[in-house]
Amino acid sequence: MGMETPKYSLEAAENEASRMQEFVASGEAKDYNSAEKKVERENGLNEIFGKIEDMRKKGLLNNEAANLASDALKLEGNEALLANRLVSRGSDPASIEMALNGNISEPTMRAHTMGPGALNEEERKPWLVLAAASIDEHATADLPVSEKFKQFYEALKWMETAPQEEKDAAAQKEMEKILAIPFEEGEVRGVKMRVYTSDRGFASAYWSGEEFAAVKQGNLTFVGSQGKSLEELGIKVDKQLSSTFGICFE
Repeated sequence: MGMETPKYSLEAAENEASRMQEFVASGEAKDYNSAEKKVERENGLNEIFGKIEDMRKKGLLNNEAANLASDALKLEGNEALLANRLVSRGSDPASIEMALNGNISEPTMRAHTMGPGALNEEERKPWLVLAAASIDEHATADLPVSEKFKQFYEALKWMETAPQEEKDAAAQKEMEKILAIPFEEGEVRGVKMRVYTSDRGFASAYWSGEEFAAVKQGNLTFVGSQGKSLEELGIKVDKQLSSTFGICFE
């Protein structure tokens, strides 16, 4: 006699198929492949929600913490980015712009993912204003979350009410601060260049006229160029991420 398939498995499959149809019909998913991924994410979240509830019942999480964790897990895309940045590091240009406009512009997202050195001259000033309003994550990384939220509120208020002259002055000051980031005249794989330890080192180098530079963080050295390829510059990296950007391992 063959093994009978458990009834709940059939029911689960039918429920998943129904949810996939709902996602496609409502437009939340463009096709059944993306609908399947949404169902998988939904199932995974439900499993985590169950574990959070178990911890709450056992007294390992209070009601507020359990509710916050559950709500945060439901966030996706830019909203998830906003919540993560505020809790972990405090305000930054991307989170401030998201709160003000309901979205993150392409230049700001590029600066967030690739660093402000990826911005062209026209894109710098709006980003610098946002950066001037942002928290100094290195100096205040250990602040309580409540203090980070307070600073975020003050940053939004300043962005909405400060006169343009004040914003221009703040942007200029932020620019000067980036240009003043310290560096060493070093050498990477036999090529002389500026070597920074700040993640804004590339912006500092590019905006002061340097064609290429390096940023050292731990055992990794990131090498970038704003013009010629690394190959043209004679820089051999261990992991090439693009023609103008790569990583050297110590």
